[in-house]
Amino acid sequence: MLAPNIDNYVRNLVRPELIQTSCRPPKTIREYATDFQQNSRCSWKYSRSKDGLTRIDQLVTQAALIQTLDYTRISNTSQSLIEAMYTWLTGFNPSNPVQQLTSDGIQRRQNAITTLLGGAYCWYRQASEAALSEPLALGNIQNHNDIPFNLYRYRFSRSGFNLHMTPGRLYRGDTRPPQMLWQSGGFFPKMDNNNRHDPHLGSGASCQVISSTDDPNVVARFAWHNKTYCPVRYYYLHQTDRVDKAIAGFVYEFDKTGHECVEVANVTPGREVAFLAIPNQYIRRFRMRYYAGSQNNIVLSDWMYYNENSVRNIRITADKQRWESFKKNWQLYV
Repeated sequence: MLAPNIDNYVRNLVRPELIQTSCRPPKTIREYATDFQQNSRCSWKYSRSKDGLTRIDQLVTQAALIQTLDYTRISNTSQSLIEAMYTWLTGFNPSNPVQQLTSDGIQRRQNAITTLLGGAYCWYRQASEAALSEPLALGNIQNHNDIPFNLYRYRFSRSGFNLHMTPGRLYRGDTRPPQMLWQSGGFFPKMDNNNRHDPHLGSGASCQVISSTDDPNVVARFAWHNKTYCPVRYYYLHQTDRVDKAIAGFVYEFDKTGHECVEVANVTPGREVAFLAIPNQYIRRFRMRYYAGSQNNIVLSDWMYYNENSVRNIRITADKQRWESFKKNWQLYV
């Protein structure tokens, strides 16, 4: 880890919270390294070694080869870069820390060094956090436990992604039935192609967080198969005493009062918020949304409790052929 004096020096100098304006730093560590190689150039008569860049250049070359999600290497290389640039900015040659640099050499390269320092610091913090947090998050997912935001506090507690307390009861629309959800332990993020949990670092995939809304009316629109929110189509029927009904999706109500959530960008605060997981113990009730011709026609069942007994006894079956038949004649069953 960075020594406290170096950490404080860098944070006061580069203000990393101003660099991060979205769900990830605006550039990868490789891009920062490539830009530095361009931005630090000067006339041929000014030696890079005399200006104290030899060690920094070596580390930049290493950084330019690191893959985006190689958290451990990013963290280690970024830390070494920060320490080398700290030595440089305090007037000494990183390759020979007792050798003082000339003031004109520092002036020639200072803008490039400061820019790289900001990027390296952002990636040092986030990659160090990810390298420690990801195994814990994956363990929680496997054990059907919650994933608190404090595992990724630095990543989410910045401009545009403010952490705040959960606003009471919340709702989520989904096409997965209660039996499937109960067996999987609740709502958990999907893994990427390498079976990693990577919320907004590197891939930035929206499926790595669980979105919800505090509006019980709006949420029913999302209990519907579509490419973005519910890409998998299921063919479930609700067997009732009177007639079977085709199901378009389900609405789940949950309560994570006292937990932190993150605002979804460009949405009214509190209207749509996201979590890293919503395990079974927080889900209170569910209702079915019956197929009624179009996404704008909303027909819902009564609320039912979400517990092991209710989930086991609810009469929901999968039958694609009958579902398609009900879809063609939905007016008869609404």
